[in-house]
Amino acid sequence: MNVFHVFALHAIRSLAGTEKNKLHTSKTSLKGPKTPAIIKNDDVADDDVESFCDKMTSCRWVIGYMCCAARFSQSAIRQCIGMAVVCMMVRTAEKTTTKPTVESFLPVSQLQETVAGQNVSFNGTVAHNVSTGMKIGDLEWTPGFEGLILNAYNIGFFFSPIIGGHIAGRFGGKRVVLVALLAGSIVTICLPLAANFNYIFIIVLRILAGVFLGVVDPAIQALWARWAPKHEKAQLTTCSYSGLSLAGIVTFYISGKLCGVNNNHGWPLIFYFFGGFAFFCSIPWIFLVYDSPEQHPRILDYELNLIAKEKDPSEGSKAENTIYARCFCPQTVKTPWKSMLTSGPFWAIAVAHITYTWVTSWMMSYLPMYLSDVMKFNVEEDGLYSSLPYVGRLLSGFVCSYLSDKLQHSGVLSTGSCRKLFQLVGCLGCAACALAVGFLDHTSRGVAVALLVLAMSFQNVTSLAFRINHLDIAPRFAGVMMGITVTGAMGVALSGPPITEAIIKNDTQEEWLIVFIIVASLNIVGGVVFCIFSSGEVQDWALPQSCDIVITVCDVDTLGPSTSHDSTSHDRTHEIEKTLEEELGTSL
Repeated sequence: MNVFHVFALHAIRSLAGTEKNKLHTSKTSLKGPKTPAIIKNDDVADDDVESFCDKMTSCRWVIGYMCCAARFSQSAIRQCIGMAVVCMMVRTAEKTTTKPTVESFLPVSQLQETVAGQNVSFNGTVAHNVSTGMKIGDLEWTPGFEGLILNAYNIGFFFSPIIGGHIAGRFGGKRVVLVALLAGSIVTICLPLAANFNYIFIIVLRILAGVFLGVVDPAIQALWARWAPKHEKAQLTTCSYSGLSLAGIVTFYISGKLCGVNNNHGWPLIFYFFGGFAFFCSIPWIFLVYDSPEQHPRILDYELNLIAKEKDPSEGSKAENTIYARCFCPQTVKTPWKSMLTSGPFWAIAVAHITYTWVTSWMMSYLPMYLSDVMKFNVEEDGLYSSLPYVGRLLSGFVCSYLSDKLQHSGVLSTGSCRKLFQLVGCLGCAACALAVGFLDHTSRGVAVALLVLAMSFQNVTSLAFRINHLDIAPRFAGVMMGITVTGAMGVALSGPPITEAIIKNDTQEEWLIVFIIVASLNIVGGVVFCIFSSGEVQDWALPQSCDIVITVCDVDTLGPSTSHDSTSHDRTHEIEKTLEEELGTSL
């Protein structure tokens, strides 16, 4: 008798011994098996009996809110550098193309000693070169070094998602996200202090922030692989990833306000504020988030049953009196690397993720600069209008996620068709709006802002396609797959700042048009490739194996009535064991 048969026998005996409509579970242990869950189908709640209030306050939605807060912290720390650089760097009358020297990395206190004896005068924190009239202030660097600062987070982010996805798959996403939030907050809060010693530390700490926070996406995906019912995948993932849109709204707006503070141009407050938020976000995370429904100490039976029902691969053939015995093997499931990396649907997700991330990363880094240099907004206006596109992202995400789940739940569209529809609409809409923006100058800046809002709104619609598709084609390996696609996407996104710096020389509308053409082209590629190669079905290589299965015990009625009213629980157990032996084709 192998370990699978032991778990099956345990499930059957629990079934025959209780014959109740309760879900029996035990605490999860990494060293031993979980007691199988016995679920009777007529005890399973669905969205017809679950009230809106119960749904929004359920354990799975509370986890969605916490994932939103974690994603907000991750994205705010990533995005704040775009606005902070505008405030940190004292703009010169002419852009210099010289390479950064050791002196260009030093703050004013050390720069005074470096330029002693030269024709330079200092006024507070800003220095002026008397002979040329150029400002060389307390945070002065070349465009090349500025691009490195904007790219540093992405460099660090590149190295950690695969590792984070693997760890989350083995030990759960809760611990991974918790460590990421704590470490990311600390390095962000320390950045202003470190910058006073040497500008190189800005690069180092931004890289570390990227390394720590790069594990958040795959860890959240691993959580949803265990928590998200099929009919709520789009809504729950949208809730968690709406943190990105909220961060775009709040980060640019608050950063613009903080830049107006007359204390080092207010930029240190940006890092203190968002780093502090990430730190305090980790406290409720400890008490409200659990790796699986079975581990949650406060989850109600109806919600646990609803999640279990939606995960069952044979749910389409359920009868009212069917009883389900679930058995989970404690052994680690091996990732089918070869099958995964040669799968067309996997590469469809990868290409879509790459194009999405390039566009998003570019918007985060260069939208404030574009509005400042081309559309001629001042600092506070820049912060306000840079946040508006993320308002559109937030609204489109919630509206379309509800529509997506409804289309699937009502049977209007299959999962695959629904994913392809939203990917194509989002990509083509974003491409059209981005291309139109490139032809506008500051005399049409109101129209430009409106088009940018529409572009980002359309782009977020694709999150209901490729970003959820991991859970569709390989739910058991969703965290690992997310880690791989995020890593590839961030690796390609690293090309954004160098490409932009190579094109943008004089901040002209014609130069920015070239970049917007690139943005539009990438959107089209992501939409077409995904529509051709994606799938909405679980792939063969991702199906449960003999040691990672769900057992469906036949309908109780098919076993026939007991031989007498006085039959014992032992007799009932024997009947069910015999039937299961016939289905398994082996002896228990």
